[in-house]
Amino acid sequence: MKKTIYMPSSKNIEKAAKILEKNGLVAFPTETVYGLGASAISDEAVSKIYEIKKRPFHNPLIIHVASLEQAKNYGIFDYQAENLAQKFWPGPLTLLVNKSIGSRISSIATSNLQTVALRVPSHPVALEILKKYKKPIAAPSANLSGTVSATNASHVFDDFGDNIEMILDGDKCTHGIESTIVDVRSENIQILREGAITKDQIFKITKLELDAYDGHKILSPGQLEKHYSPKARVRINVKKPNADEYFITFGEKNNNNHVNTINLSSTGDLQKFAHRLYACLRDLDSMNIKKIAISPIPHQGIGRAINDRIKRASK
Repeated sequence: MKKTIYMPSSKNIEKAAKILEKNGLVAFPTETVYGLGASAISDEAVSKIYEIKKRPFHNPLIIHVASLEQAKNYGIFDYQAENLAQKFWPGPLTLLVNKSIGSRISSIATSNLQTVALRVPSHPVALEILKKYKKPIAAPSANLSGTVSATNASHVFDDFGDNIEMILDGDKCTHGIESTIVDVRSENIQILREGAITKDQIFKITKLELDAYDGHKILSPGQLEKHYSPKARVRINVKKPNADEYFITFGEKNNNNHVNTINLSSTGDLQKFAHRLYACLRDLDSMNIKKIAISPIPHQGIGRAINDRIKRASK
């Protein structure tokens, strides 16, 4: 096992909490992607995240908490916000709310905005750390800023090595794509980032039509124009790949004769496609592949999130 990668035993969970208490960094699995965690109430600790990721300070972080009750210490929850939290937490949904009075969340973590992005993850390792630490954890994806997110512990090590104190190995992430982010500060609910919780699922709870945010101001993570990008050049919505491209596709109909074809789900399962996408992009990077083509993805369900990621990756 590589240095700094640990199995998530009770002893190592306790060690992780102590590292966080001393303003150190701990990478851990969530059900979406691996997170790079630090104390959300410490400017010193949060600054380390930005520095090691080379992340711009105007890009705020998601704050992870152990429960809705804890979240209310840091953000203001109206009826719709609480309704969504009750339905989808723990889980891959992040809610953007106004900061509560006296919120101790570092202003660096929220990019000096009066809002905070909160989430309760469902991965048992993430929850154990949060319960042991008993304080909020700022945790963006555990990868260098702008690059492909990490979906296993080795991906995190590839980006940071032993420059972080601990990486907890919770195997592969269930969804393999980041959380949905919803702005619930008013009745005009907006999706700021598509993710594992779909627009249709949110509609069933709120009975409100949701529009994707089309503003230019960055309100939450995942809104940078170029993001989630491999080293290779990426073309999207490709039906016929060029001879020098690796072709990422799905479904039985797309088993073509192109030499370098990677079918991420021969049954056309977009959940499986999303689960495997980032690992595939990282594998191609490790092979020093220069050009990648991706077939058209249906813009429905989790396909909306996939299209968001590959569009940003192709910039």
